Amino acid sequence: MAGKKGQSGIGALINGAGFLLAVLLVLHIVFVLTGFPAENGLASSVAQAAEPLALFFPGLVPVRGEFLQVLVDYGLAAAFWVLLCGVLARVFG
Repeated sequence: MAGKKGQSGIGALINGAGFLLAVLLVLHIVFVLTGFPAENGLASSVAQAAEPLALFFPGLVPVRGEFLQVLVDYGLAAAFWVLLCGVLARVFG
C-alpha cells in the first residue's frame, strides 16, 4: 500500500530556512510600509539582512510609488526563496 511519503529532516530544515528568509523580507516590507523608524536597531538589522536576500529583484519590475516598489521588490524575493527552498526540500527530502 503506497502512502504519502513523510518529509525527511533535511527537507524540513531546508523548508524552515526558506521560511525564515521570507519572514525577514516580509518584515522589511512591513517596516518600510508602516514607517517604522530606520534608526531602530531591529529595523536596521532587518534592512541589512534583507538587502542581499533580495538578489536581483529590486528594480526588476518598475512600478510607480516607493511603497509599491518595496512591496513588489521584496515580495518577489520572498516568494522566490520559499519556492526555491520548497523545490530543494523535495529534491533532498
